[in-house]
Amino acid sequence: MLKLNLPLIILNPTAGDGLAINRWNIFQQKLNQKQIKYTLKKTEYKRHAIQISSDAIKEGIDKIAVFGGDGTLNEVLQGIMGNDIIKNPNLKLIFLPGGSSCDFEKKFEDPKKLIDRFLTEDYRLIDIFKVRCQNTQGDLISRYIINNSTIGVISLANEKFNSVTGFIKWIKQKSVDLSAVLCGIQAIINFSPIKCNISIDSNKLGNIELSNIFIFKTSHFGGNMHYGIKPIQNDGKLSVVTIKSGSKLYLLSLISDFFTGNILKRDTVEHYYCTSIKIESDDFTIIETDGENIGTLPAKYSVIPRALKIIV
Repeated sequence: MLKLNLPLIILNPTAGDGLAINRWNIFQQKLNQKQIKYTLKKTEYKRHAIQISSDAIKEGIDKIAVFGGDGTLNEVLQGIMGNDIIKNPNLKLIFLPGGSSCDFEKKFEDPKKLIDRFLTEDYRLIDIFKVRCQNTQGDLISRYIINNSTIGVISLANEKFNSVTGFIKWIKQKSVDLSAVLCGIQAIINFSPIKCNISIDSNKLGNIELSNIFIFKTSHFGGNMHYGIKPIQNDGKLSVVTIKSGSKLYLLSLISDFFTGNILKRDTVEHYYCTSIKIESDDFTIIETDGENIGTLPAKYSVIPRALKIIV
């Protein structure tokens, strides 16, 4: 039984390809020095944080801290959401970055020190969004998203990024950016453009051929890559970026634009704001959400305004 008067910390010790546990040991010492009391639950397998956070909601916990990466944060989101609302309206979520990239943290200009996040009741009310799509077995699923979702060459790169082994895994522990570039190059070599129909709100783009579609509330992804804009976190809008198809050399040339934030200056790139987007295609195309490949097209995205109380 969890102690209702204590915040729950959900620790993913494998986040950052194992770096999180060392970061946790250091942070735990600071918690003890400040005599901050808490309950600790460690994840033991993929998606375990969903069950832990769901159980915590049932026990009446109203403050959950996530020590891990963006993937762990996303799992907790699945556990605390139900029917497009937080199961406990009083819940506050604390993010304690311990993963490889922690893109969620980067969208806030003045984040508090990690210890201070336990000592404050001040929170930010932010939007999240969700996607309805098919899993690989063809079943209809829904998934809540806190950062971004990609469809196309980037989702292929993400699949490679999450399954790196050997030397590339060692590189990932040293440099997220370099490992992301290497996985991106591998994905571009094996990628074919997507033919799809897109509707953004009531605007039908028609049948177009794309290299990638991005739907996001967080500008950064894959380390220090970003779109060069700052989405407003509580405006009830999604950002959508599409990249037209092109040669493999052209796709390789885009990598530097993501690191400099100049990608939206390309004449083959379009940027939209919307509340929903629908994507259909006959091509088998993977959908990635917050670092995890979850399913395939067709898909429909919608925003859930001011849904989450977050302390960062």
